[in-house]
Amino acid sequence: MKKFIQKPLQALNRHLGLWKEAVHQASLLEMARQRVFAAGVVMAISYVTIAGRLIDVMTVQSHVNNDQQAQSDVNVYPRGEILDRNGNILATHLVTASVYTNPKVVLNAKDAATKLARLFPEVGYETLHNRLSSGKGFSWLIRHITPRMQQAVNELGIPGIYLQNDYKRVYPYGHLTSHIVGYCGLDNAGLAGIEQYYNTKLLKENASVQLSLDIRLQHIVHDVLIDAIAKYKAEGANAMIMDVKTGEMLAMVSLPDFDPNRLNNMKGKMGFNRNTLGAYEPGSTWKIINTAIALESGHATLKSIFDASAPVKLGRFTITDFKGKNRPLTLTEGLVYSSNIVAIKAAQKFGVQTQKEYFKKLGITQAPSLEIPEMGRPIIPSPAAWKEATLMTASYGYGIAVTPLQMMTVIGTIINNGQSIKPTLIHLPNDQRQSFIQSKNEGEPIVSLKTSQAIREMLRMVVKNAQVRKVDVKGYEVIGKTGTALTNKGHGYNGIDRNAYFVGSFPMADPQIMVFVMLDNPKPIPETYNYATGGWNASPTAGQIIERIAPLLGFQPAEEDSTMKYVQTETPASGLINTSLKTQ
Repeated sequence: MKKFIQKPLQALNRHLGLWKEAVHQASLLEMARQRVFAAGVVMAISYVTIAGRLIDVMTVQSHVNNDQQAQSDVNVYPRGEILDRNGNILATHLVTASVYTNPKVVLNAKDAATKLARLFPEVGYETLHNRLSSGKGFSWLIRHITPRMQQAVNELGIPGIYLQNDYKRVYPYGHLTSHIVGYCGLDNAGLAGIEQYYNTKLLKENASVQLSLDIRLQHIVHDVLIDAIAKYKAEGANAMIMDVKTGEMLAMVSLPDFDPNRLNNMKGKMGFNRNTLGAYEPGSTWKIINTAIALESGHATLKSIFDASAPVKLGRFTITDFKGKNRPLTLTEGLVYSSNIVAIKAAQKFGVQTQKEYFKKLGITQAPSLEIPEMGRPIIPSPAAWKEATLMTASYGYGIAVTPLQMMTVIGTIINNGQSIKPTLIHLPNDQRQSFIQSKNEGEPIVSLKTSQAIREMLRMVVKNAQVRKVDVKGYEVIGKTGTALTNKGHGYNGIDRNAYFVGSFPMADPQIMVFVMLDNPKPIPETYNYATGGWNASPTAGQIIERIAPLLGFQPAEEDSTMKYVQTETPASGLINTSLKTQ
């Protein structure tokens, strides 16, 4: 019986063991299946993540490339150079690098901003963090960094921070040509001066521009004006030198000025070009225009006499002469002694209509052109408002306002045998100069040769007069006229603030070089016997300029003065000029 029961039990145990083994194997298989599934899920998630990231990076990079391509016109290609007439570089570029970011690639904006702020404290953490976390596809971080800083940025190895080749505009002569050459923005686009006027040529065409300026003369004028401002305690000053025959501007300085390499330091009036933007009442320099109109219109001659023994009444105002002679004066004496009374009475001879016609003919009623955008317009009464009062005040340089450039070119036209002058900042090659002058001489003159010669001789007498004698550099036959105009600060004339001028040329017989000087509100000083008029400050300033530039320009001092040659050969001199002129 026992044997009989034992065998089935053994069989049952054997079957149970097989079943347990089967269950165990099934459990292991299920576990393996779950593990494979889990691994597959993880791999799938990883694949999707990686694929998504790749797509994102590719999309962002494409966006960055598009941004860079859009900016390639302004910060990838260099600008052409700006040169002076002798080939000296006034503006050029340096190859630099700039740092930009793709914020979508930056992993930790705070960490990146902290590290970069240590390198560029002038930019600051907040600014850097804002740019790094902007969410844009492209953002500049720092422009135009040094090679040492480029290496430092590379060593940081921050994802999403990149360096790009860039070009920085530099100006070797700094403030010396700032108002003419101008300056560029960070993206190399011209924002002022020649840089702006010729932006397309310099940037798109990468072509150079050669100016008529001579940096040697520019340096001389700059130095002399700085000394004049200090000596006469002026608020500012400006001066120009021009080739009378071609209109080329050889020097043009306006103070205060600025350094285009450090635009952040530009403030106040530093960016204001007094020569071309400011419009000022020209004062007694305008008596040259008035005298020329009187002669050219036939309403006066060199022999004409005007009673300057008493002031002239204009409404509630009384017009007098500064240190007047208080006697009848010839037209020539009126100009030499700068008589307001003679100017008014000569103007009354030719009248309002003639004055308006010649102002238009001489180009006074419209702004002159020049190759910079900073150009002011004259302030002239409207035709309806151009009455007897305008005729009188304009005759001696009040009631109208013009830019110094216009003042110089209009007077230059009169002394240049009546041939109109168009000022330019672009160099005219020597092989083209003569043909240019010849073509200009073939045109119809604005005033006659006779009038031009007479004006030149009168201006020579002005220079030989005691008050203006400091501009008479020996051997160069300088001609010219001073002027002083009280300035209206918005509440009328206070009798103290003024502008002082000198405008002239040399040599008298055939003027080649024009010189203009203006001092803004010079003060009386003991050396000038407490006078602050143009004869005491602008005149000697111009004399210093002429004395230094004439030898550089190749002018040899003449041994004899040809003054009065025209008067002696064309018009008898006796009786025209008071003999006291020869001894003062």
